[in-house]
Amino acid sequence: MASGATPGDTTAMDPLPDSPAEQLRQRLTHGRGRLAVIVATSSVWLMDLLLAQHLERDQAIAPAMLGVVSGIERLGTLLFVVVTVGLVLSLFRGSRRRLFQWGLLYLSFSVLQVIANVIAMIFTAGHHQGGGLVSLWDVAAVYMESVLVFMFIYVFLDVSTPGGAFVWPSREGETPPVPHIVDYLFISLNVNSTYGPTSEALISRPAKLVMALQVLLAMLMLTVLIARAVSATT
Repeated sequence: MASGATPGDTTAMDPLPDSPAEQLRQRLTHGRGRLAVIVATSSVWLMDLLLAQHLERDQAIAPAMLGVVSGIERLGTLLFVVVTVGLVLSLFRGSRRRLFQWGLLYLSFSVLQVIANVIAMIFTAGHHQGGGLVSLWDVAAVYMESVLVFMFIYVFLDVSTPGGAFVWPSREGETPPVPHIVDYLFISLNVNSTYGPTSEALISRPAKLVMALQVLLAMLMLTVLIARAVSATT
């Protein structure tokens, strides 16, 4: 840390000045970018809430476990509100350290939600008999939730890693482009569908571990999708 820096205004993982990741961080923490962050975090939680309500309404959860699942969902809602408030306050106050801490907490919580939903899909794979392929919408919703959550994680890792977690390709003689949210969505979709990184080079070890976790969850979701598809058409 440079002399004269305020501990609450920076982190040990700040990206390098003028790097594509630093330019993206500036966009996300100022102006309309802050609203986009709030809307994105709320969308993930809303999707998770709808999935939990679907499992309860569809009686896919054993009656003995229904109270436990409902209690966990209420606790999750409370935690989401607390974390979101902390994230919003950090965004508008401009505290990098607090923003990093709240962002890390939110993403860790979101990954646990995705893992819990995948596990729930595994244990209810044989619950649906008949009903056709339209009954597989909840598996598709978990799949998209995973894509969105890991997309946000890649954004977070890129803007918090010195120099960025990814090397963005550019035409010869041109400066690397400032990454867009679509770029991270493209990466996350590719990892979920092809089980590997895309044309962007991944140089961050934590990001590699995160990508490995996403691959594992994607394989489990594919297994559940096949099992549910067979069950739904028999």
